[in-house]
Amino acid sequence: MDFDEIPYDWLEPGTFLEVKPNYRNAGVFAWPEKALIAGQKLAAGTLAVGAIYEVTRAEEGVALFGRGSVGAKMVEAFRKANKITPLYVTALADAGGAVKATGTFTLVGTVSAAVVLRFKVGGRQIRFSALSTDTVTTMAVKLAAAINADLDAEVTATSAVGVVTCTARHGGEVGNEIDLRVDADAQPVPAGLTITVAAMAGGTGNPSLQGVLDLLTNTWITKLVTPWADATNVGLLATWLTTRYTATAKLDAHGFVFTGGTYGQLSTFGNLTNCPFLTCAGMKRSPTPAYIVAATAMAIASFHLTNDPARQLRSLVLPNVEAPAPADQFTEEEQNLLLNRGISTFDHLSDGTTVISRMITTYKTSNLGVADRAWLDIMVPVTMSRIRYDWAAYVSLMYPRSKLIDDDDAAAFVRRNDDESDPGTAVVTPGRMHASWGARCKLYGEKVWIEDVSRTVRESVFQRSTDDRNRMESRQQLMIVGNLMTLAGSLEFQV
Repeated sequence: MDFDEIPYDWLEPGTFLEVKPNYRNAGVFAWPEKALIAGQKLAAGTLAVGAIYEVTRAEEGVALFGRGSVGAKMVEAFRKANKITPLYVTALADAGGAVKATGTFTLVGTVSAAVVLRFKVGGRQIRFSALSTDTVTTMAVKLAAAINADLDAEVTATSAVGVVTCTARHGGEVGNEIDLRVDADAQPVPAGLTITVAAMAGGTGNPSLQGVLDLLTNTWITKLVTPWADATNVGLLATWLTTRYTATAKLDAHGFVFTGGTYGQLSTFGNLTNCPFLTCAGMKRSPTPAYIVAATAMAIASFHLTNDPARQLRSLVLPNVEAPAPADQFTEEEQNLLLNRGISTFDHLSDGTTVISRMITTYKTSNLGVADRAWLDIMVPVTMSRIRYDWAAYVSLMYPRSKLIDDDDAAAFVRRNDDESDPGTAVVTPGRMHASWGARCKLYGEKVWIEDVSRTVRESVFQRSTDDRNRMESRQQLMIVGNLMTLAGSLEFQV
């Protein structure tokens, strides 16, 4: 017997019992999911750059990042989609010298009768009443006032001679993501009046994500979303995520970065990286800014992949994410091509709801440039992270201070009772570790994270290093369960 608390030469009479858990039959250990939003803040935001803060309620983002800020919108979007997962935030201010994006509404003509004119700015509804006596200058003043009255809007507005100019609150490329449109579905523009929209553009100068990544060097997070989709920041994030996934780091995290764009722009965006731990996506002219879509998608993925890391996310609704107009939605052929370029895809229902079609990573080729789908779906790295975490936790708890001996050593066969050969947790052998791996794989199989468990166990190898007597080496095989993505059939009729 091996004891941790009772000395082997204790002579004082009494009954002494150590109390400790036995992890041999422990179920799969809980995964410590922890999501983080790296958002852009306004000067009014109270969250200091370099600080990390836990957020439990959607409205907390307003105080931390400032009202009408990108960060506040991302916090709100996440919490509307996921109220359960622990959420942390950190902030960056606008970059020095950043240029703010602008866009315009240009009104020409008149209205013959009083009418409510409806608009959308970043997906938020804006409206005002136009009178038959209003000139375009008057209507522009009213529209600018209505936009400025919405303190949560991501833009401010000015008017001059029938033109309303919207200016992003933030400097940088995030302002280019803010959609401006006439809400003609809710209220058609009356005859005699023309409204022309110039999209938000011209925003340049994103803050560098490197400061956030340095801040998180030794911090456990499992999901991370940022609003900065420029090539430099996306490349930094991809490299950082890959480093965290290495065996010596074991700080597995998955990143989300979305951008709006055409088919061609999104193809270019998806090809920026080749990372198994980064999900990129976007839509063409969705009323909802891409950074809000990204925060919502991360919230959905965080919740459902924690419940079951191996199950696909197809058909799950992204709440409060508006579909593009039918003319702006990608065809199935375009979506298939985007998937081949590392861009996750969405489907859109007739009521304007957006649902996940297929959530993937940007991994497309091996290190040798060979086309490879090993890490295609987000479930692959997430499932492997979950299994690696569970196995490491099990070994640490089961064999915290074990001595290592060979399978054929006599000490490996010391009997604790008449029915089993078990030297206790004080001694471990390659064979015993192999058996422990088999027991864990049985659990993973019961949860349908992996399949063909018997083959997995049979083809896994555990052995003692020939160079270091204190080192055990293993090659552990897994076959992650598949998902029904495509049903291809031939529907034939008899003649």
